[in-house]
Amino acid sequence: MRRLAFAVTLLVVWAAFGFGVNRLLNSRKSNLAVNRVAVAPTQETPALSLPGTIYISQGGHLYRFHAGRFTDMGLPAATGSWIQPALATAGRLLVVARAAEYSDIYLVDGGTGAVLKRLTSNVTRQPAHVELNAWSFWPHLAADGNTVVFAYDGPKTGTTFEVHLAVWSGPIMGKLQTRRWTDPTLYTGGDVSPLPLPGGGVVYASYALNPNALIVARIATVTAPGAAPVYLTAAADDCGEPAISPDGSRLAVICTADSQSARLEVIPLVNGAAGTPRVMVASCLCASPAWSPDGNGLLYLAPHDTTGHFQLWWIDKASSSTPAAPKLVTSHLDFDATSAPAWGA
Repeated sequence: MRRLAFAVTLLVVWAAFGFGVNRLLNSRKSNLAVNRVAVAPTQETPALSLPGTIYISQGGHLYRFHAGRFTDMGLPAATGSWIQPALATAGRLLVVARAAEYSDIYLVDGGTGAVLKRLTSNVTRQPAHVELNAWSFWPHLAADGNTVVFAYDGPKTGTTFEVHLAVWSGPIMGKLQTRRWTDPTLYTGGDVSPLPLPGGGVVYASYALNPNALIVARIATVTAPGAAPVYLTAAADDCGEPAISPDGSRLAVICTADSQSARLEVIPLVNGAAGTPRVMVASCLCASPAWSPDGNGLLYLAPHDTTGHFQLWWIDKASSSTPAAPKLVTSHLDFDATSAPAWGA
């Protein structure tokens, strides 16, 4: 009987302890809705109405943000996920359609969303060999209004699944894969996020191995196809996602410096050389910066709560010596973090 009473008492103590622990843990829970589902941009009421027109991607859909409202551009979902918009001439856009096993670049009407032309054809004619598919990303139109600069991992000649992106260019109404600018480091991802410079040449993020055999990114420029790259950032800073201001005088980048967080920096450029960077946002999960048409404002993507959903942020006077504090534009969305906004007049 004593053993039975002891066992019963012990069970009661265990139950009470478990109840107390659960109450304690419940009292320490955050009130933030960690699993909150993001809404479509057309359901959001933005905190700010920014000038001009901004094109931005969420969930594979392309949206136009104008006069304080988001509009779904209605691009065909069967083509793929629409990402990485860039301004072209006459109110048109360059946009990437990413399918499961390849991606292509399209020319799209920025007002109506009508697909005007497919500029690449990266799916193989041999359906049994998907490894022969290619990827095209980050298209941008050069100052001449004719040349498209982009990243491309073709042409494919072998039967491996390797992806080595390099910087390429070609005429917007011709064969885009015409001129190869860079020679990427194999097995690192290669050269990505290329942008044409206003005065000629290209700036991009180049992935390579550091002395410790770690993959890091450096911002580089080349003046012509095949030219030796000039590096604007150090390997230790691990900077990528460049965004060049319209006049070419400033470069916004995201740097991680081998840490679990990032920082948004603006680097002045003088005759192609990098000046002293200014940290605009520190200790953030920032991504995909984009300049306003006048070079005064700077957009970027970052979460603002524990959902991790990427929202749109704006920094006014980003090119001045006294930039404004970042302001949150959206709160309930989840933009594609690897797809920088395109900001037009």
